[in-house]
Amino acid sequence: MDKSKKFSIGKRLASFKYAISGIVQLVKQEHNTRLHLAATIGAIIAGIIQGITAMEWVAISIAIGLVWMAEAFNTAIEMFCDLATEGKWHPVVKKIKDISAGAVLIAALVSVVVAYWVFFY
Repeated sequence: MDKSKKFSIGKRLASFKYAISGIVQLVKQEHNTRLHLAATIGAIIAGIIQGITAMEWVAISIAIGLVWMAEAFNTAIEMFCDLATEGKWHPVVKKIKDISAGAVLIAALVSVVVAYWVFFY
């Protein structure tokens, strides 16, 4: 077996370290992410207080994950666009950033609907 393709626990652990670092950077640098964090904590506390079912936890978990993923992708896309254009305004980059931000809004709205179904319906 080619040694470059050999499984390495150290490499796997390093990849987790990099991913966690990315999440920490996301929370530290992005204001909206801190709002998502507050909403996440609120949803978890509400779920515990209301004693929601296992399937309701699944729905809430998927909704939370969807929002966090959308925000992370949005942030990465925006950072890449800024890097590629050296911070200069470009009409196509504006569209890309708007669409990416729209994806976060869609995820957030879906999570609100899920929360409504779980907590109030």
